[in-house]
Amino acid sequence: MYNIWHIAYEVSRYTNYSFFRYDNERHTIWLKDAKRQALMCLSVDHVPERELDAEMYYLENMNHIFSQNMDISLIESFHISERPHVKKHRENGTKIVQKGIVDAKSLVNNPFFKMDLQYKKPKDTGYYQRRLMSRHPFEKFMIKFTPMTYLLVCINLIVFLFNLAAIHLWDSYNLTYMLALSHYNVIAGDFYRLLSSSFLHITVDHFLFNIFALYILGKFVESIFGSWRLLVAYIITGITSSLFSLMFITEGISLGASGAVYGLLAVMVVHLLINGRLGAKLLLQIAAVFIVVSLFSQLISNVNHYAHLGGLLFGATIGVLYHPKKFRGKWHIIALALLVGLSILSFVVMQQKESAHPFNARAMEHMESGEYGVALDILNESIRTNNDTAGTYHALGLIAEYHGDMEQARHFHELSWEMDPDDEQVARHRLMQLRKERNYEEMGRILSNLNPDSIEDPQLKSIAEEFDNG
Repeated sequence: MYNIWHIAYEVSRYTNYSFFRYDNERHTIWLKDAKRQALMCLSVDHVPERELDAEMYYLENMNHIFSQNMDISLIESFHISERPHVKKHRENGTKIVQKGIVDAKSLVNNPFFKMDLQYKKPKDTGYYQRRLMSRHPFEKFMIKFTPMTYLLVCINLIVFLFNLAAIHLWDSYNLTYMLALSHYNVIAGDFYRLLSSSFLHITVDHFLFNIFALYILGKFVESIFGSWRLLVAYIITGITSSLFSLMFITEGISLGASGAVYGLLAVMVVHLLINGRLGAKLLLQIAAVFIVVSLFSQLISNVNHYAHLGGLLFGATIGVLYHPKKFRGKWHIIALALLVGLSILSFVVMQQKESAHPFNARAMEHMESGEYGVALDILNESIRTNNDTAGTYHALGLIAEYHGDMEQARHFHELSWEMDPDDEQVARHRLMQLRKERNYEEMGRILSNLNPDSIEDPQLKSIAEEFDNG
């Protein structure tokens, strides 16, 4: 014998129905699907076919009562029967369907629903009543079965485990540098990083925090707007928040799902605002989330706050676009224009900025701290992953100089010059070497190809000015 509250709970999880009313006298639970303007009446009592007319009278009477406050296009009544049967009737524009079922597992055509009813150990009735009858928006949507949310969590988990294994078992950051967001690589054409970085995490605490937020917000958005709209919102806010952040952050790498998570948060807030569900209590809860996020972010190095801001901005525009009936047409045009316009602006500004290769920048930081062994490992990793540039061999040349191997140093510097004579660090080292050799003619030839006003490296600029004045 099934528990009617358990059945109603599982139906609510796997469909768009939610709790509407409990009829204690007849021991029936009514569920409501607002989008379809549909009601479902559930009963685990056995109803013989000879009593169907009496049950139809009950359904018609309830339709008359409910229709005074809401539009109803469909009422479906399910009850236990010796054999399956369907009886249909129409009353005052409402289609009423009586369905006799042999087993409650046939209520919803979803394999997970059937498995839950058959194999999951049932809880006490009070648990299902509390969860089903809760009016809190978070509680209401947390019980829903949201496959796209689970899929996004699983993808993040798989990438995290592979990356964690690569780092701790093979001492390789190859996957990290291949998927992480970096201005240098995106400018070079690795546009996939705008999205791949939203699935990448390194530390356990960073991963758990982002996935916890993704799980809650994902279930909220997916329950309201559907699986595909959740996926679209995650992808768009993941890409655009990354693009937005590259207007401001041009050095190093960044990663994590937080940009997309903030985007989903904005979609949720817009929905709550326009439906009048953002009361004082819920507002305090959301504010508490923001405070926790901010405090936690201070404990993590390399926090991309610009991605968070971008996620909120782009998520808000998507939230408007996801409510076609709540806003006038001009607001949708404005939201779409902001989404497209801000994306284009971010791309244009990003393209105009210069940046250093992330491998080379990290190697140089370690060299400045005297950690030449660590710098060498980073540069070798750059070569192994085909991320080597002129700056890579320039840094190798400096390491060789530090160890006194001048022949090897000369080889690396020559190689870096051949690869990219426009690299300012490479050009600076070349000019300094020529000045030591008093080869002023070659220095003049190199400097003639440089515009002193566009030089950013201060030492190179000083050499160019001294040469012009000399």
